[in-house]
Amino acid sequence: MYRGVRPRLEAITTTFYSVLLFAHIASAFLLFAGLALEGTLFGFLRRNPDLASFRAWSRVFSFAPRLYGPSLGVILLSGGYLGVRMRAWDQGWIRVSFATLLVIGLIGAILTAPRARAIRKLLTGASDSTWHLLQTRLQDPMLLASVRIRIALVFGVLLLMVSKIDLGSSLIAISCAAALGLLIALPTWRRVSHSRKTA
Repeated sequence: MYRGVRPRLEAITTTFYSVLLFAHIASAFLLFAGLALEGTLFGFLRRNPDLASFRAWSRVFSFAPRLYGPSLGVILLSGGYLGVRMRAWDQGWIRVSFATLLVIGLIGAILTAPRARAIRKLLTGASDSTWHLLQTRLQDPMLLASVRIRIALVFGVLLLMVSKIDLGSSLIAISCAAALGLLIALPTWRRVSHSRKTA
């Protein structure tokens, strides 16, 4: 009796592990896709500040957070479980990756979400009276900057997942990814300061 139960439990455990690993990897792709979509939308609406574009993209605008928000949650939960299952929490790259994902979530929740929420409300009722306010909100440099920094950090986490390096090297790699994200984000502030000077 027990001989038949044990192989079944092992098969169920193996299947659960495979499904969880697939969800973990798929969520990483969805996280990147959601951030890329959000960055694309911000850039497009900034370059096309007209009511027709605002109304056409109002529904798509709310889709990106729904894509990368749950994906980040799945990555954290599945990654935490897989780390415990493999007894790998003593490995530096896992700890740094987990901390970086939390930072990505905090950046989105603190810096991006309130601004995006305000823009989403304006997009829903876009009109001539709200057009100037909406245009001003979209020119906020923090919108594109936060997206670019988070995308750079996601690439840093992917590098750690592939390389599985030690703690010191992982910290250096993530620091380089963060520096690259800040460097890529700089043009957003330069454009805004330039437009203010010429206004």
